[in-house]
Amino acid sequence: MSKKVTIFTTFTGADQAYSLNRVTQDQIKMLLLNGYEPTVITAEGFKPIEMYAHPKVTIKNIPNVPVSNEARMDNTFNQDIRRLEGALTEILKDTDICITHDIIYQAAALKHQIAAKRVAKVYPKLRWLHWIHSATPPARLADMTQHFADEFAKEIRNKFPNSFLVYFNSWFIPAVAKSFDVEQNEVKLVPHATDFCRFKKYEKNTIKLVRAKDMLSADAIAVYPVRLDRGKQVQYVIEVMAMLKTLEKSVRVIIADFHSTGGDKVTYRDELKKMAAQWGLNEQEITFTSEFLPEWHLEVPYQVIGDLMDLANTFIFPSCSESYSLITQESGLSRQAQVLNFNLTPLMGIFGPHPYYKKFGEAAVDPFNNEDPGTMKTEYQNERMYMLDVARLINYELETNRILAQERFLRRHRNLNAVFKKYIEPLFAYEPKEEVKSQ
Repeated sequence: MSKKVTIFTTFTGADQAYSLNRVTQDQIKMLLLNGYEPTVITAEGFKPIEMYAHPKVTIKNIPNVPVSNEARMDNTFNQDIRRLEGALTEILKDTDICITHDIIYQAAALKHQIAAKRVAKVYPKLRWLHWIHSATPPARLADMTQHFADEFAKEIRNKFPNSFLVYFNSWFIPAVAKSFDVEQNEVKLVPHATDFCRFKKYEKNTIKLVRAKDMLSADAIAVYPVRLDRGKQVQYVIEVMAMLKTLEKSVRVIIADFHSTGGDKVTYRDELKKMAAQWGLNEQEITFTSEFLPEWHLEVPYQVIGDLMDLANTFIFPSCSESYSLITQESGLSRQAQVLNFNLTPLMGIFGPHPYYKKFGEAAVDPFNNEDPGTMKTEYQNERMYMLDVARLINYELETNRILAQERFLRRHRNLNAVFKKYIEPLFAYEPKEEVKSQ
């Protein structure tokens, strides 16, 4: 059974320009994607929209008390803390993990901090994870105590029970630990994530495919939009990507097979699926879009093709039956590492010297030559070794091209699920130790 998680904010609204709102909505989505049904604490008057309005998200309100960006005691200070404490005590009674956002250092959240510390004493097994979103100089924290009577100054100075601080870069962790007077191992690193598919504005069915095939975690993604004519030589895309897998790269191959519902096209697809398995690709690593969704059986919407081209970083074009190639043009505009068919002679004149050119199977026949020139085919002494050489070219680009390497790193390691699984969820597993009383 998953733990009950509550996110504690002081939000009165969901301002899109407010970075804390974006981070919180990303955390909600992380939790939902991993089977959690979070509660989110907001101030009275907050109107749930976007992720806050998700049916599996519970919104709980706390009093909207007067706050100030200066550390001072106003006329309702005691009363406001008691009201917040009462509300938090009720909301958090069944919570295992409480994630807070800028609660423990902002002067504007001072009442919330004191109330939360009191609640932490009531629920000693509740784990608190305090996100610190801004630099926190010691002088600012010290300033919070000098304007208060001893009782409140002590509460502010006291360490927050059963908690970790969370910061988003390792460079400043020593400074954060010093500012809050905690050990460095009590400050945990959690880099900010990006909701990749939302940022890219992918179509909903594209997102289904991306999630189903775990495409964001892949090193190399190749998309080949193609009608399954044998002259498109799809088998070579599969072979190259299979050999790239042997170079310890995780791969995904998406064959966007349109208008391929009968005759030899179905036979060819069955042969390709069998061949992919023989070359070492599993069902997660190769997808024919005609079989993924019923509505894609005949063709895939152009928006989805654009999404997949944007996502892919590898393009292998072995076709021997083209007079131009729009998909090659679109792949180049999508900043992909390209390997084109040297045997298709018009390609170099169209696309120039920037792609790699390798010989794939059949040579192109001149469509304006009425005389049959006969069949020309590249014969491989060792086809696997040849495709391995092609794979090495792609691997070189993925590793040494700084733009491709950075995109791959961020897509794999800064997407929502990667950050949640590597950095956040492990913090949920901490179990407080029972105090051993001296005899």
